[in-house]
Amino acid sequence: MGRRHGPAALTVTVLAVTAAGCGGAGHGATPTAVPPSALGSPATGPGRTPGTAQAGRAPGIGSAPAVNGVHPGAERKSAADGTWVTGTGNTRVALYLFRGAAALNAPYFCTGTVDAAMRIALTCANGARDRTTGHATLGAGGRILTVAWDGGIEDVFQRK
Repeated sequence: MGRRHGPAALTVTVLAVTAAGCGGAGHGATPTAVPPSALGSPATGPGRTPGTAQAGRAPGIGSAPAVNGVHPGAERKSAADGTWVTGTGNTRVALYLFRGAAALNAPYFCTGTVDAAMRIALTCANGARDRTTGHATLGAGGRILTVAWDGGIEDVFQRK
């Protein structure tokens, strides 16, 4: 059996083979090798250094871009994380919260963030503004989520 190589060696090999096939002899280009150190490791990636986690972020999560001061999907799990619904039919509202990310998919589609103080900031695809910013509070032992939207609407959600 042959020796096993790490992901960096595999990437260098793939790059070298690709370069040779696309720009090798007969195509006027000479393949150049990429040193494994330039690629970084799977834990750090190029230009990253280990141990740079920020407070409030989940351990082991890469550097998610900040939106509204939050790193959606990379924040620590909260008691509000989950699927929340209220109403039925045309009055149904569904809200999803997950580690700093927030999404509303009914009555229209909006995405954004929820911070540690449970302030929600969304942008809606259709330009709606009545449920774009608000403040959430948990009640009934974590089974009820009330959101007072700045647009004047108050939704009382149940955990699904």
